[in-house]
Amino acid sequence: MTQHYLHSKESRNFARKINSLTNDEAEQWLASARWGATDKQGCPACGLFRKHYRRAKTRRWRCASCSREFSVTSGTPFHGRKLPFVDMIRLFAAFENGAKGQSLLEASRRVGCTPKTAQVFFGKIREWMVHAMDLCPLGGAFTVHMDGGYFGGKPRKPNRRARIPRRALEVRFGKKAPKNQNQPWIEAGMTYQNWCKRARKRVVISLCESAGHRMGSGRVMAFVCSGENEAEVTRLAKNFLSPDARVMTDESSAYSTLGALVAEHYTVSHANEFSTSEGVSDNMCETLFSRFRRSEYGTLHGFRPKYLQDYTCEFVWRENHRKHAQDKRFRILMIGMMTAPTSRWWAGYWQGRCRREEIGLDYFLARLPSTK
Repeated sequence: MTQHYLHSKESRNFARKINSLTNDEAEQWLASARWGATDKQGCPACGLFRKHYRRAKTRRWRCASCSREFSVTSGTPFHGRKLPFVDMIRLFAAFENGAKGQSLLEASRRVGCTPKTAQVFFGKIREWMVHAMDLCPLGGAFTVHMDGGYFGGKPRKPNRRARIPRRALEVRFGKKAPKNQNQPWIEAGMTYQNWCKRARKRVVISLCESAGHRMGSGRVMAFVCSGENEAEVTRLAKNFLSPDARVMTDESSAYSTLGALVAEHYTVSHANEFSTSEGVSDNMCETLFSRFRRSEYGTLHGFRPKYLQDYTCEFVWRENHRKHAQDKRFRILMIGMMTAPTSRWWAGYWQGRCRREEIGLDYFLARLPSTK
């Protein structure tokens, strides 16, 4: 039987180095990730790249040209940080090691920082992942699976089980309008709290490109959409699928017009089977959603709509790099963070300077180059 990649020695080939790391070595790691060298630095003010004047006591440099002082984290998402460098490395490692996400309280206990510090640190990582998600169209030589999953807004179970009338179910799932608009939760057979929770439910539509026969997904995208309907699927297909793509979905009517937008479209009826005898399925999407849902229930204990796209991009990144060796995955994460600009959504978060709105598919469509 083939060994699972999480049981291989490559999945843990970096842990001992991190456990024995000193603060000086951690600073050198961060400098190497940012500038590609430990003996030369790039001034974030004037851009001069050379060996600048070292101020060892404050762990800073003074620019040889403009005389500005800077540290290894100046101008990065960690600008103005107070954490020791070795704790930053340990938080990177804690985030990277979680196959199904990383609990804030567990990370704070492991590193010795406050949960608030871990929350902002992980939030900055997810912000980078939102902007780092590859938006090049999927398809071509490999099959693409496409499916939607619903997250958030899960109602609390009642104290006693009871048979729910058909009329209440139709009101609950939006098939019929309630007669009493002031108290619709009564006709739906729900409590007021559970009715309010419905407003938090969102749909995430994922596109998973195969890496080859029995290799799982090779590249993944996922977006928070307004619904699983034809309009959203059409927008996704036009912008993120190649015209020659071969796409597999379930039998939902949302994908009924997909055949006109791609070369081949196959469906599987989940009411009867998970996969057809010809191999038609959307199991790569189901695999992504299973990890995502285990994180929602078991690790993070829920998502809020405001940051659901951030968590979605986190699991896209985990899925795309899941089979990389631990040291390679760690370096990708650290280099990406140390070369990113300052944070716009998490700098000053606990002082009230945070993102106010949800983001989703429209945010990524605005990033695409204009076709005009």
